[in-house]
Amino acid sequence: MRTLITALTLPALLITSALSPASHAHIPSANPMEHSRPFPAGPSRQLEDYRFLDDPARRTDPLDGLRYHRLGDSAWLQLGGELRYAFTHADNVAFDLNGQGDDNYIQQRAQAHASLHLWDNRVRTFVQLQNTRSWNQQFPLPRDGSRNDVAQAFIDTRFDLGRLQATTRIGRQEIQYGQGALLNIGEQPNIRQAFDGAVLRLTTPGKHQLDLLALRPILYDRDNFDDSSDNSTRLLGLYASLNLAPQRGVDLYAFARDMDERNFQGFVGREERYTLGTRLFGRQQQLDWNWDLMLQGGEHAGRDIRAWAIRSDSGYTFDNRLRLRLGLHLDVASGGDPLTASQSRTFDALYPRNGTYGEANLTTMSNLILAGPSFNFKPARTIEVYSSILQTWRHATDDYVYLPGVRPLAGTLNNSAREIGTTYQFTGRWQPTANFNIDLHAMHLAAGRAITRAGGHDNNTLVVRTAMRF
Repeated sequence: MRTLITALTLPALLITSALSPASHAHIPSANPMEHSRPFPAGPSRQLEDYRFLDDPARRTDPLDGLRYHRLGDSAWLQLGGELRYAFTHADNVAFDLNGQGDDNYIQQRAQAHASLHLWDNRVRTFVQLQNTRSWNQQFPLPRDGSRNDVAQAFIDTRFDLGRLQATTRIGRQEIQYGQGALLNIGEQPNIRQAFDGAVLRLTTPGKHQLDLLALRPILYDRDNFDDSSDNSTRLLGLYASLNLAPQRGVDLYAFARDMDERNFQGFVGREERYTLGTRLFGRQQQLDWNWDLMLQGGEHAGRDIRAWAIRSDSGYTFDNRLRLRLGLHLDVASGGDPLTASQSRTFDALYPRNGTYGEANLTTMSNLILAGPSFNFKPARTIEVYSSILQTWRHATDDYVYLPGVRPLAGTLNNSAREIGTTYQFTGRWQPTANFNIDLHAMHLAAGRAITRAGGHDNNTLVVRTAMRF
């Protein structure tokens, strides 16, 4: 642990010095809840703010009386929930290299939460319970079903430190930064990723922000109320977000993950992995960009870690009725001979967002080159369409093809082919109201030679999902 703290000291000094109050004006955005509530699928429900419902004229939704309750001059209670069902068909799961074949299953996620705010929001408690089930799934993963459990439960306290506004959060919580390159909630899996621990957030008058994190990931189990902290894994981090100009910014971050024992690439031992990175994001008229640049170092089982990655999404939104956005994805994550006893060059994205690669759970940010266009448009007010064509290769042909969780794909190490495959995906959402949506996701992954030489086959995945929220 001393090594972890030492590794974060220099980035902490650099980031803290960058958080001095800014001279430029910051224009706060309007509360999106006033126009559409609740949040759509994706953002954490802990972020919702319904204080504007104190004005009876703004209670325009039939469920406003259920979701917001004024308890006194300085106290209020917010309630919410979700019921989601999904049907999934997948053929050649994991390219049929692990002997899993086809799979057809139904999943349920039912959630309810309460957010109690006291002393004019100086103290807030948030509790979210959930029931997650998966029926007929042949090879469920830990985040496919966990029965009744606590999804989130934390306490916030807010206070002033000179000109800084400070918030401490202690407990079980969902965490996501930027485009989710390293820490991501994960909306597509049946169970969203959460952590146990503490976060200290400092915010300047110019709305610069610094988060200090000390976390442990959750271990998801099958029975009731048995999800617990992974006491063998510790994650320390710093994440700073700097507003450079309206609609532009840069994030600076440093994470250190310490695992008591990890079985990775055939080597077993302690791992200390450090990640330094920056995120460049913004919008200039109709052009937008979102780039993460990351370096990794450390040690695993006596091997030095030397890895790097780039994750990017850039786009142009046309000013027309369809609001068509043409995007370009370019992701690269390093790889290298996994059998080398002196060094590991395979990038590990910790807890990344993989949903943009499709819902077949076949692609992750390890030993990867990915490039291709995406298309977003709204043919009607209640319908949104997303599609993409993504070509994938191995960065290093002497390394595995990896599944999410940095799981090596059997048979891919001992062939020199680079191409993993081409993913064609289509996602459509019909959302007639803010409380209800139906999603259709169709994906075809044409296996490349790195897969077919190992005996793998094409994958087809179809997901139909419906969700009701209040």
